[in-house]
Amino acid sequence: MGEYFKIAYIGAGSHRFSMGLFRNFVAAAKKGLAGKPIHAALVDVDEHVLGYTAKILEHMAANAKVKLKVTAHLKQREAIDGADFLYKSISVGGQAAEWFDIYIPQKFGIPQNTGDTIGPGGFFRGLRCGPPVAAIAKDMVETCPKAVLLNYTNPQATIVKSARRVKKDLQYIGLCHELFGGMGAVQTYNNVAQLTPPINHWDKDLDLKYVGVNHFAWVLECKHKDGGADVLDALRKNWKEAYDENVEDKKFAWYLLNKYGYFPYPGCRHVAEFMPEYFNYFNHDPNPWNIVTIRDVKGLGLSHRYTIQRFSVLSRDFALDKLPKPTAEGEHALQMTEDFINGEASHHHVCNLPNFGQEICPSLPDGAILEIPGHFKDGKMHGMKIGPIDKEVAKLITVHCQVQDLTVDAWQKGDPELLLKGLLKDPMCAFIEDEERIRAMMNLMLYYEAEWLPTFKESIPKKADLEKSKYWVDKKEVATYEDALKVKFAPRADLKKKCLP
Repeated sequence: MGEYFKIAYIGAGSHRFSMGLFRNFVAAAKKGLAGKPIHAALVDVDEHVLGYTAKILEHMAANAKVKLKVTAHLKQREAIDGADFLYKSISVGGQAAEWFDIYIPQKFGIPQNTGDTIGPGGFFRGLRCGPPVAAIAKDMVETCPKAVLLNYTNPQATIVKSARRVKKDLQYIGLCHELFGGMGAVQTYNNVAQLTPPINHWDKDLDLKYVGVNHFAWVLECKHKDGGADVLDALRKNWKEAYDENVEDKKFAWYLLNKYGYFPYPGCRHVAEFMPEYFNYFNHDPNPWNIVTIRDVKGLGLSHRYTIQRFSVLSRDFALDKLPKPTAEGEHALQMTEDFINGEASHHHVCNLPNFGQEICPSLPDGAILEIPGHFKDGKMHGMKIGPIDKEVAKLITVHCQVQDLTVDAWQKGDPELLLKGLLKDPMCAFIEDEERIRAMMNLMLYYEAEWLPTFKESIPKKADLEKSKYWVDKKEVATYEDALKVKFAPRADLKKKCLP
């Protein structure tokens, strides 16, 4: 153990997470971690953005008058060597790759409002992230084997599985924010409708049990710690009012609560992608759930560019009143780090962990990466033993557990046939019931994303061959946002009969 508590942050140029984590870093530095000052080793592949973010964190620490060592690294292994804890938020290919993730499937009538977890977009994102994730895992084993890594990158399940295949018990853990919004909606409606005693802070007042895969997980039990009042049962009895009033924009979740008896807590846009019978070519625009119809990659790219410009200004001409203020709230990564140090048991750490031996949940496949409550003990994250779950809910989750394995198998072997098998099993692709079209879509995505798929370099289709296909999509057909939205190969009209509700 060194003089500092070393935290390595891989992907420190992230425009979504870096500032939140930096605020937490500075707040934690005021008291130290494990009785030591903090060394933040920042890693990014973009040298310019890395320089900006390192300077911002240095300015924040100086402004707060705290001891915080900041180093910037282009070489990952150098940064994580001897680290006590790691955070990761990378995006392989960025918005350039994501454009093809979303808009090539759109040409085939497969709408994705997010496309980062499941569906063809989530599948290809997993293929791109697999190799660097495995490299990180190997470096951890060799340079910081006792460290814990918290992963922000989607798709959580396939990324955690890719890392755990390097070393089964590697402390590579996925975390997600979706529970916070879902339980916030539960707290709001419960208190307004006065269903049970008031919930002041759901994460402190309630005992929760939940399980699923990331972005498709369900609250199974929800009771007051003091007195045991059953909040979930009260919600079941009063779901219609919450549905009609669209409490916290959770209309789809309230509907599913009534249908299945359990509450899907992630954002409704995420949940809808797992259930294409409700969100598909025929009924996604408009839809009765008020869910965004398709991901705006252009808008996301503009947001990213704006943030990078802001990084540049803050790092160069910073004004103290414009720097992000330190806070212990926000990102939960630092809270989890403190629990790791102190060995505290908190069941409100949302973790993505493997179901080895089906010990977590015997109703779901062995080895599947499940989202569950977890706590640290003796330097390791321990997941709650969920036990058997409702058969209908288990069936909905299981198919996505199976796709996890096929995604990792496909990138590890660079095998297009495994990739096709996984896509055909994915419910979003399966909805259109056309293997020929799914294969054509897959080949186009392989071709357009080739630079980010190193394990498939021997299997990338040739443009000349693709142009002969009746399902060819020229790059100019997805060159602008307006053109990209146009469906070229619409699904058969008779498939509309599968739509719900």
